[in-house]
Amino acid sequence: MRPHFFKWILSAFLVLSASAYSQKVGEDLPQIPDSLRNRIENADEVISIKEARDFRNSVRGNSAVAADTVEVLVMPKDSLYGTHVNPLIVGTEVLGLNAFVWAWDYWVLDKDYAHTGPSYWKRNFREGWEWDHNHWAINFYGHPYQGSMYYATARASGYGFYGSMVFAALGSSTWEMFCETEYPAPNDLISTTIAGSMFGEVLYRLSRTSYNSSKVPWYRHLLAFALEPAGYAQQRIFGNRDFYTGWTPIELTVAAGMGSRFGSDYRFGGDDADELDKEWNDRHGMMAISLEYGRPYARVKKPLDYFTLNFFGEGGLEGKVLQMDIMGKLINRGIHGHGHWLDFSVNLDYDTFYGDLATVSTLSLGGAMDLALWLTPDLRFRVMNQIYWIMLGSADMGYDDIIKEFHPEYNPDKDSYQYNSGVKYSLMFETLYKKRWRFYDKITIDAVKTIEGTTPEYGVSGWDFLLLNNTVLEYRILPWLDIGHRLDTYIKMAAYSSEIAEPMSRRIHAFSWYLNFHLLGS
Repeated sequence: MRPHFFKWILSAFLVLSASAYSQKVGEDLPQIPDSLRNRIENADEVISIKEARDFRNSVRGNSAVAADTVEVLVMPKDSLYGTHVNPLIVGTEVLGLNAFVWAWDYWVLDKDYAHTGPSYWKRNFREGWEWDHNHWAINFYGHPYQGSMYYATARASGYGFYGSMVFAALGSSTWEMFCETEYPAPNDLISTTIAGSMFGEVLYRLSRTSYNSSKVPWYRHLLAFALEPAGYAQQRIFGNRDFYTGWTPIELTVAAGMGSRFGSDYRFGGDDADELDKEWNDRHGMMAISLEYGRPYARVKKPLDYFTLNFFGEGGLEGKVLQMDIMGKLINRGIHGHGHWLDFSVNLDYDTFYGDLATVSTLSLGGAMDLALWLTPDLRFRVMNQIYWIMLGSADMGYDDIIKEFHPEYNPDKDSYQYNSGVKYSLMFETLYKKRWRFYDKITIDAVKTIEGTTPEYGVSGWDFLLLNNTVLEYRILPWLDIGHRLDTYIKMAAYSSEIAEPMSRRIHAFSWYLNFHLLGS
C-alpha cells in the first residue's frame, strides 16, 4: 500500500492551523500595559516566557492588577520555565513508546519484523549495522515522524533542540537494535534522529501556536494534540516548561489549480536504447502549501526560530508527485532596517520528491546568504544563495525494466533506490512590485554519488545530477487572494558503473494556473 495519506494529513493539519491561529489578538491588547502592547504590535518582536518574567518583575510591585494582567495574558500560571523533567523519566518514556509500538505491531498487526528476541539482539551486536531498503516512504516519511515523537517528548520536558535530539537518537537506536528482526540500519538512525528532530520542532512549534495563551477553546487544544500528540501530552502531564511561541508571526498560503505536464525518459547508448525511450503528456491537478514561521531577518535565538515549510502535490493520469521541503535556521547573523536586510545563516534542510514519476530525498546541512533591498518605494528585490553538504540522500535508479530483464525474480515496490551523499546548491530570486505583482524563481542543483555498500540486491551505483526549478508569477487581486501561473521542472541525469545501465536522463515539466489563498500574514 502506498502511503499517500501523508499528503492529506499534512494538508489537513496546516489548513486547520490557519483556522485555529487566526484569532483576534487585538481584542486582548487593550488589557496589556502600553510598553508590552507596543512590543506585541511590532511584527518583528518575539515574546518569550523569560522576557515576560523579567517584565513582570519590573512592573509587579504591589499592583495586583498589573501582575494579574501579565500572568494571565503572557505568562501562564502553570509555567515551569527553566526547569526540566528528570532525564531518566524522559528516557523511560521514550523506551516505553518503543515498547508500545512494538507490542502493537506484534500482537495487533502481527508483523513479521516484530517477531524479534534475544537471538536477533545477539546477532545485531555481533554483526553490526546494515543499510536497509524498505519502502521509500517508510524510510523518509515514516521514520522522521516516529523520531518527532521521541523529540517532542523531550522538547516539552524543557530540553532544547540539541538536547531533545539526543533522546531521538536514544529512541531510534534502541528500536533498531531490539524491536525488529531486520538488521539495525544507519540510514534509519540518521533520518529518525536528524530529520525527526526537524519534523518534531516544526510540529511542536505549530502545536504550541495553537494554544498560545492560558485560556483557549477546546478545539484549539484538540488541534494542538493532533499536530504533536507526544509533546502536548507531556506538557499536560508535567506542566509548561518552555517559552511561548504564540506571538511569532506566521505566513500561510494555500494554492489550488490545474494545468498540463509532459516528460520523457531517455537512455544514451546501447543497442536497445531507442526501444527504451518514452515520452508522455497529460493533464493534472495541483495543490501547494507554503508556511513561513518567523521573519527572515530576525535574530535566531534558538534553532528553528525561523523555518519554512513548502509542500507541492500534483496528480494526473501518468501518476502522482509529492514534493516537501523544510528549511530551518540553526544560527544567523545579519543587519536589517527600513525593509532591507542582509542575513547569513547556518541551516538544516530536508527535501523530498516522491511519487510515481520520481523519488528523491536529501537531508542537508549548510549555509545561506539572504539579501533584500527596496530599490524604489514600489520595487523590492530579494536574492538568496544556499549551499549544503548532503549528509544522506536517496534517488531511484530508473532501471527497473532492465534489471527485471536480467533478473526475472526482481519485483520492485518503491525499494529500488540507493543512498548517496554530495552537495546541493540553491539560488532564489524574488521581485515584488507595488505589493501586487510577485515574480519568484528558485533553482536547486544536487550532485550526489552512491555511498559504497548501500545499493540494494540488484542495484547499480554511480553519480546522479538533479535539477529542480520553480518559476512563479502572481498578481494580488484581493487582499487575501492571488491568481498565479507556475512552471515546475525536474531533470535527472545519471551515470552508473554498470554494464546493463546506460547513462540516462529524465525530465518532467508542469505548467499550472492556480488561485493562492492567504490564510495568515500579509
